[in-house]
Amino acid sequence: MLVADSNTLSNQAASRAVRVLLVEDSPDNQFLFRAFGKKIRCEMDLAENGAIGVEKFQAGHYDLVLMDMQMPVMDGYTAMRTIRDWEKEQGRNPTPIVALTANATQEMEEKSLAGGCNAYFTKPISCGKFLGIIAEYAERER
Repeated sequence: MLVADSNTLSNQAASRAVRVLLVEDSPDNQFLFRAFGKKIRCEMDLAENGAIGVEKFQAGHYDLVLMDMQMPVMDGYTAMRTIRDWEKEQGRNPTPIVALTANATQEMEEKSLAGGCNAYFTKPISCGKFLGIIAEYAERER
């Protein structure tokens, strides 16, 4: 977990860090997203696959989930559906889930959005786009 400060997010965000769950199996992408997170006030938990991501999600509280869609053990689609079902069972409002994938096809985007993701982004993602995702989706929950 990391915390970093910046004026990137609104003054309202200064009251507490944005809590992000990054579900990503690539160590390189984990490193990159952590580096991006250092530019803002962000607490980022990492999960190496969807099964770990679901466990962490159910045990914690997050403003935003960044979900790789193709991972071993449990893929992002299954993890997303599991999270959405759990939220319904618990009577919780849906947490924004942003799909991240290297597969930039219309079919994959439609599948992600139909399955419960709020947005779909293809990798690689620039720092500016990452900060925009945090600002747009996580700020809605604060």
